[in-house]
Amino acid sequence: MYLTLSIIAAFLMTFILLPVIIKVSRSVDLLDIPDRRKVHQISTPSLGGVAIFIGFMMALLMAVPLAGLVEIKYFLFGLVVIFILGVRDDISSLLAKNKLLTQVFAAVLVVNFTDIKLTGFYGIFGIYEMPAWFHIPLSLFVIVGLTNSFNLIDGIDGLAGSVAVFILSVLGWSFLSIGESTYAVVCISAIGALLAFLFFNWHPSKVFMGDTGSLMLGFMISSLAIKFINSGTIVFDGVTLGGDATVGLAIALLILPIYDTSRVFAIRFRNGKNPLDPDRNHLHHGLLRLGLNHSKATLVLLIFNVIIFSSTLYLSNWMTNGPLLICALGVTVLLTLPFEILLLRKLRLAKSASVSGDMDVYMSKSA
Repeated sequence: MYLTLSIIAAFLMTFILLPVIIKVSRSVDLLDIPDRRKVHQISTPSLGGVAIFIGFMMALLMAVPLAGLVEIKYFLFGLVVIFILGVRDDISSLLAKNKLLTQVFAAVLVVNFTDIKLTGFYGIFGIYEMPAWFHIPLSLFVIVGLTNSFNLIDGIDGLAGSVAVFILSVLGWSFLSIGESTYAVVCISAIGALLAFLFFNWHPSKVFMGDTGSLMLGFMISSLAIKFINSGTIVFDGVTLGGDATVGLAIALLILPIYDTSRVFAIRFRNGKNPLDPDRNHLHHGLLRLGLNHSKATLVLLIFNVIIFSSTLYLSNWMTNGPLLICALGVTVLLTLPFEILLLRKLRLAKSASVSGDMDVYMSKSA
C-alpha cells in the first residue's frame, strides 16, 4: 500500500507543479536561452528538476515512517545539497571547481555517515579486500563520477528521465525483494515524479530538468547503486540472481552513462581537447545525425540499456563479477559497433561534401 501511495503522490505533486514552474519561469524570463555553445533553438524553462524534487520529497515524507527517515537522513541531506547546487547552477552558472567541491561534500555525507560505501574489489581482477583507508576515496570517486556521468546524458528530450525510470525500477525491485522497504520507497517515489515529468519533457519538450534534475538523479542513482552492490540481489520468478555478481549487474544497469561518458572523453582526448569541453559527440547526438528524431533516439538508447542489463542478469547466475564485467563490455561493443561504423561513414561523407546541418537538440550545460 505504501508503494502505491508514494508513486501516486509523487506523480500528482510533480504533475501539478510543472505547469506552474513553466509559467513562472517564462514570466520572469528564467529560461535556457540558445547561444553559440547550445544548439536548441527555442528558449525553454530548465527548472523541471525543482518539481521532480518536491514531488519526490513529499511522497517520501508521506510514505516512509519516521524511523525509516532517520535511517536515510544523511542520504537525504546529501540530496538536498545537490538540489540546491543544481538550482543555483541553473539560475546562474557556477565555476566547475565550486560544483565539484559541493558534490564531494554531499558524497562525504553519504559515505561517511551511512553504510553506502564500497568495501572491496568484490573479486574483480581476483582481488576481494582493499585497505580500509581506500574505501572512502574510492566511494567518493564513484558517486561524484557517476553523478556527472548521468548529467552528461541529459542531452535530448526524454532520455535522462526514461533511463532513470528503468534504473530505479530495477533498484526498487531489488530493495523490495530483500526487505529494504525504505530504499524501495525512495526508488518508487522518484519514479512517480519522473513519469509526470516525462509528460512535459517528451519531444517536443516544454521543460528541461536542468542540472537540478540530472545532478540530483545522478547522485541518487549512484548512491543507491553502491547500496545495491553491498546488499542487493534480483529475484525473478522465484529465482535469486546476482548474489555474487552485484558489481557486474550495477555497471550493466548504469552502462549508458558509463559508456557514453568514457566514449566522449576518449574522443576529446584523441582530438587534443579538454575532456570537460562540451561537444556533439555523445551517443544521442550520433543517433540524431543518423536521422532519428528525439523520441526514436531515446527509445533506441533505452533499449540498448535494457539489453545490456538483461543479458548480464541472465549470465549472473553462472558468473562472478570479473567474468561478468568482461561479458557485459563485450556485448556493449558488439551492439555499438554497427552504430560507430554508420556514424563514421556519415561523418566522412559530410566532411567530404563540406556539409554542416543544424540539429534541433537540447544539450545540457555540462554535456
